[in-house]
Amino acid sequence: GYGTAVTQPCMYHGMDHLGIAQYLTRIGLWLAGTAELEDGRSHWLGDGRWQPLRRQVENSLVVKDWFELFVAQNLVQDGLLYPLVYAHFVDRRLNAEGGSAVSMVCAFMNEWFAESTRWVDATIKTAAAESPANAALIAGWLAYWRDRVREALLPVAELAFDQDGEKVLDTVTEAFDARVAKLG
Repeated sequence: GYGTAVTQPCMYHGMDHLGIAQYLTRIGLWLAGTAELEDGRSHWLGDGRWQPLRRQVENSLVVKDWFELFVAQNLVQDGLLYPLVYAHFVDRRLNAEGGSAVSMVCAFMNEWFAESTRWVDATIKTAAAESPANAALIAGWLAYWRDRVREALLPVAELAFDQDGEKVLDTVTEAFDARVAKLG
């Protein structure tokens, strides 16, 4: 990015992601210990159901345009992943199965997502309103990344929700589409 007005909030946002990752590691250690974390790492690296998401994350890491990366990671990836994992899996499914303690320790993630969504949306809305060319470029990036992220999340949704995985992901995608429709 160019200028502190862009780079500083992006850095804070990135550090929030790092903090959430550290927090999740702590939760994993608390719930299951190091063996389960190593098992999770093995799944991330080798289980076929996680490979589309892993590939998607890695593909986003080599995007050269900083604002396309902003759209890909902060708008699309977060916009589909956080509601799927925290709102639908943790808060609904785990709560229904007696996992309210996990929901309580993950409450921060929903709060953080709601707060960061306002900043991401304002940034996208401002850039899109700048010119029709910006709006068209952002719309193209959004369509490109939305389809790929959704496809990458489908095996994870099916893992989390069994036969209802695609239906839950459709619900998340519809809410995401409604959100971005308001951004211009």
